Amino acid sequence: CTNYKMAHLAPMCNGVGRYISQLKRLTFHYCKWGGSSKGIREYIDSEVIHLAKENPQVSFYVRHRPYRHPRLVAEFLNGNSRIVSTKNLCVQDIQRHIKLLLSSSGIKPQKLKKMWYTDNPSIQGNWNPFLHK
Repeated sequence: CTNYKMAHLAPMCNGVGRYISQLKRLTFHYCKWGGSSKGIREYIDSEVIHLAKENPQVSFYVRHRPYRHPRLVAEFLNGNSRIVSTKNLCVQDIQRHIKLLLSSSGIKPQKLKKMWYTDNPSIQGNWNPFLHK
């Protein structure tokens, strides 16, 4: 904020304001009869309404998929989606996966080509402790 008149309007001039969750939609897929869906059925019965009230910015869907293993499908604002299998998981493990999805950005992990990264690489090369020995 170089302009003093604008400083009182926007106290946080570095671009950091309130947190915007990158998760747009979370879909619970489960089977009504399958044994591998027991944990997610318990989670849906006890926790989904509370989760939806805590996170009004996220759309929650519950879909029945007969004769299939349960899963969570997360769709993010950047267009990426992530599928998490919840086969034979308990309620606490499902909560852990949902918490991870709620705090994720949706960006796919990238492999780094080097151990370091810089915007301004050195023309002289990288320093190491054995350079001048």
